[in-house]
Amino acid sequence: MNIWVVRQTCLYDHDTYVTSHMTEKGALITAIKTVREDLTSDFDEDEIEDMRPGMPHHPEEDLMQYDSKQLQRIVQDWWEYSWDMNEHAQYQIHQTQAQG
Repeated sequence: MNIWVVRQTCLYDHDTYVTSHMTEKGALITAIKTVREDLTSDFDEDEIEDMRPGMPHHPEEDLMQYDSKQLQRIVQDWWEYSWDMNEHAQYQIHQTQAQG
């Protein structure tokens, strides 16, 4: 059975956080939520809109309407934005097999 793993690594202390998901879409939504929280936790919604016009503001609600291809573009955009902001974290999604 396929599963998807979202990995977040803090580059300062090398702590790694991992979540596993039964669907690719669930992994993508979690990855977007994670990087978005890391980058925007100190901003209110109006400031976020100014920073990232057109991006979903409430990942739990807004992101469900997108398919996996659209979510892949959104997460890639957030990861690139994170890199541009010199964020000291690394984000990855891996597909793997779970043995039952």
